[in-house]
Amino acid sequence: MRRSKLQDLRVRDVMSSDPVTVSPDDTLGDVLGKMKTREVHEVPVVRGKAVAGLVTMTGIIRRKALPPSTRVSTVMQPAPEASPEDDLPTVAGRMLQGGLRALPVCERKKLLGIVSRTDLVRAIASLEEFADVPVRDVMTPTPQTISEDDTIEHAVRTMQALGERSVPVVDEHRHLVGVVGHRDIADLFARPKTRQSAGAVSGEKTHLQAQVKGVMRYPVVTVGPDATVAQAAALMVKHDISSVIVVDRDEPAGVVTKLDLVTLVAGLKEREELLVQISGLEEQPDVYDSLYEVIRKAMQKLAQIVTPRSLVVHVQTYKAEGDRFKYSLHARFTTAHRMYYLSHFDWDLHGAMAGLMDLFERQIVKEKERRVTDRKRHHSPARARAK
Repeated sequence: MRRSKLQDLRVRDVMSSDPVTVSPDDTLGDVLGKMKTREVHEVPVVRGKAVAGLVTMTGIIRRKALPPSTRVSTVMQPAPEASPEDDLPTVAGRMLQGGLRALPVCERKKLLGIVSRTDLVRAIASLEEFADVPVRDVMTPTPQTISEDDTIEHAVRTMQALGERSVPVVDEHRHLVGVVGHRDIADLFARPKTRQSAGAVSGEKTHLQAQVKGVMRYPVVTVGPDATVAQAAALMVKHDISSVIVVDRDEPAGVVTKLDLVTLVAGLKEREELLVQISGLEEQPDVYDSLYEVIRKAMQKLAQIVTPRSLVVHVQTYKAEGDRFKYSLHARFTTAHRMYYLSHFDWDLHGAMAGLMDLFERQIVKEKERRVTDRKRHHSPARARAK
């Protein structure tokens, strides 16, 4: 595999040097206001010029019961940092491991700037090499969709289950008619409340039961199945969006997200160990070690066939009946040559992970057998003529 020019770019070449910041004594209301105004999800917390931590939208949502007057120091977390001399695949890997969209760029703890997913996507859009990479190699195929008549509550749950920030909307013929994302739903809740009959005021429950067609965005930014990664990246930057829908005959055939492109960048770096990110289990931190062990055993077998680079798994937990839970896993597995996407569910979390790893193994083995058969078929006529 030829060396990518992305591996020669450094954080200093792409970072933003004027980041939004807060102090430990600022309030939750202050930071939420800055996040909304500047449309960012991670904000460095600084004391003077030194980075003290990071406050994230994900962390705030996880502790949504906190009042707006809560000090930032209560919700900030340790900040994974990037150096201005780090290469982009290293930084992409750090974002994946931390489940972050941006990292503070520091030198001796002094904040110099911030590097984000958007900065990495902009770098991809600027390089000619990605004009030769078809978008089908990185997109999530056959994306899950919702109907324009579905409720906003259903849309929110679908995005949570997929670990995505937006989802395509289709009509009864599965033709793409729009897209709805976190930003659209947040804008809905920010609208002035309207009076209802008997003097009631519409609230959160009313909003959640409204139909998706009332908040979805259209026309949708799309590309065809023959588009390139560079084209998709350029559209994300131009329209300030997190995903582009791949359309074939008016139907969504795939979706490529900023996370897909960050995973692509991270996969350019050769690592001794597989880069793994598991999200959705923040409330169950004690299960990570055992899940990593399931993955480690599976990768020992897969490493004999492919070169693993990164694995991103999002877990959605559903409470079914009594004390039983159902676990739905959506995974993106990157090797040295391509990406694989699979989903699996089970009533046992470790069984779900083991089943997911088994699906990956079967798909990769099947693909290898197909390649071997194709090579034999390709060479057999030549042998016959030689005789």
